[in-house]
Amino acid sequence: MNKSELIEALSAETGFNKKDIATVLDVLRQKIITALSAGERVQWAKFGTFTLARRGARKGINPQTKEPMDLPEVLVPRFKAGKSLRGVLNTDSK
Repeated sequence: MNKSELIEALSAETGFNKKDIATVLDVLRQKIITALSAGERVQWAKFGTFTLARRGARKGINPQTKEPMDLPEVLVPRFKAGKSLRGVLNTDSK
């Protein structure tokens, strides 16, 4: 499901117009980015937690030239699914 399909589904289920839903999704995305940029974690009950993690500096290979290169330390976003979400995804359907 992409963003426009999500907007369509939310509009159909809630009756809100697509423009308002798109605005809310954009503000939600920006608020998550702002919080992570400030070093905060974002917890969404029954869904999951967004955090930042450090990926240390490491050696890599340039795929075009095959030459070794140094990759710097970077911050990467992480998402850990909440217990309710994991439970829904891991129901035994046998």
